[in-house]
Amino acid sequence: MAFPEPPCAECAEQLEYSVEILRYVCGNFECSALGMEIPVWRALQQSGLAAPATTGLPRPVRGGLPVPWVAPWTADYVFWFALDGARCAAAHNQWLCQVCGDELPDEAWVLATPEGQVLQAALHKKCKDLALEFCPHLSSADTRAVPMLVSRDALSADGHPLRDAGPSDPLYLQQWEVTT
Repeated sequence: MAFPEPPCAECAEQLEYSVEILRYVCGNFECSALGMEIPVWRALQQSGLAAPATTGLPRPVRGGLPVPWVAPWTADYVFWFALDGARCAAAHNQWLCQVCGDELPDEAWVLATPEGQVLQAALHKKCKDLALEFCPHLSSADTRAVPMLVSRDALSADGHPLRDAGPSDPLYLQQWEVTT
């Protein structure tokens, strides 16, 4: 399946998808946005191609796999290796599950590296199990994701306790770490 082809917001020419950087780029030499990297989620939103941000379980399924709430996608294509920065920021700032988009309880699961770096955001137990079952990245030996049940007080962001850290921005997401 071919990648969706949203237009550039500046010149309306078709954007080119780069699999190396997982972003769209305008290739029009007469456009002020020439060569500028555009996150997938932003290009899809600006063009109206983004699928609606439905929350809850069961998740929509594409290619036999459940589509996480933080994955950018269209009616016909899922960008499995990209993230929707706006949804990731919302998951961080509002304590929402990255798989289903619903609010989390006081304690939730994170998938962390052995060094304590959290992979994206927190999850419900059922959503953690779903992610570990279906996501090849999480089950690979390279990732070495360790599930940990934590509260927000057990996390830090950019070296500060999570409660004292500034909010995540869609273009600059906090890097969470497990501190206790």
